Amino acid sequence: MNTEFFSIGKYVKGSSFSFPGGATEYYFMFDSKSDISFEHELNNIYDTYKEAMAECGLSEDTIVFTRLYISDIANQKDMLRDSKIFKALKSGAVSVIQQCPVYGGDVKIIMYHIKQDGRKLDKEIFNYNEERHRNGALIRGKNYDFLWVANFYGVGAFDSYEQTTEIFQTFNTILTDNEMNLLDNCVRTWVYVRDVDNHYKGMVESRKLYFEENGLTPETRYIASTGIEGFSNETNSIVAFDAYAIKNIKPEQIVRMEALENLSPTIDYGVTFERGSRIRFGDRSHLHISGTASIDKYGEVMHLTDVKKQTKRTIENVKALLEPHGAKLENMAYILCYVRNLKDRRKVMDVLKKEIPENIPLVMLEGAVCRPSWLIELEGVAIIPDETDYPPFF
Repeated sequence: MNTEFFSIGKYVKGSSFSFPGGATEYYFMFDSKSDISFEHELNNIYDTYKEAMAECGLSEDTIVFTRLYISDIANQKDMLRDSKIFKALKSGAVSVIQQCPVYGGDVKIIMYHIKQDGRKLDKEIFNYNEERHRNGALIRGKNYDFLWVANFYGVGAFDSYEQTTEIFQTFNTILTDNEMNLLDNCVRTWVYVRDVDNHYKGMVESRKLYFEENGLTPETRYIASTGIEGFSNETNSIVAFDAYAIKNIKPEQIVRMEALENLSPTIDYGVTFERGSRIRFGDRSHLHISGTASIDKYGEVMHLTDVKKQTKRTIENVKALLEPHGAKLENMAYILCYVRNLKDRRKVMDVLKKEIPENIPLVMLEGAVCRPSWLIELEGVAIIPDETDYPPFF
């Protein structure tokens, strides 16, 4: 495997993972100047995006998924949708969420590309409503199909339980239409909850019941996930949702990631997601690290009120999840860091700079974790070489 971490100019960091005879995966983090208008930020990001695509030999044809983090979605969404960068990103699944970037400008972007030498991606874009708020992309590979859905904001009553149920029902219908289902094919979700301190419980209860009805149990598996505070483009939406599923994958290719000496199973305190999921292909493994916080093997919060110690413990937990699979922090394609209180940003960054390899693309966002006493959370994905009898990634 050839792994490369790179910077392009001042505002782009990225990582790439290539395998002999296989596809190359790219992750990008885009930033912008902090002292200009939102409109100028979008224009600058578009310019840096075009520069990065040219340097890496990529284009709109290779985009799979993008998420934009902005600081004020109610006031910025219309300008964003009219921008050149957003129009370019619509070539893949695209999600927009209000989680204020802690450093840099008012917008941060994480972007994922797949490049095949000499071949164009077989890609189908879906629009699930007229305004293209709910959208998705289906990537058809030689061995697997990859389904991404994005921006599935809650509709209906102002109730997190009901909105979560509707989102999962709709997502499962999309899976069925593509000859997939929740248990066998979905490998990653992101759930954003408005005012998470008050509305997280309803989402958790709805998800738990829906999972039970669809065969997701402690004995089968759950799904790697992040549940965090975030705001969608609709003010009456409490819940927003992105997800990733793989067609033609076998159950044994999805491996539960655990570190029982560090973290309890989530079901011990009534929550239904995996700490992480390793997806094994014939040439590589993807290790999806769920939202991870300062927790111990009994499910208790560690280091109450001490954000520096919580950051260190969170990193220890991520390392513990990676280690049994022969992976390290150096294998992370990117890392997202969520902080509850912006005042803690320097303390958290002090620890991250010491513990996280400098070349890993890292973004810090404002986002309250599901328990008020958790001050920080980390998530990301690692990619490592693998040798199995399963078909290769692409």
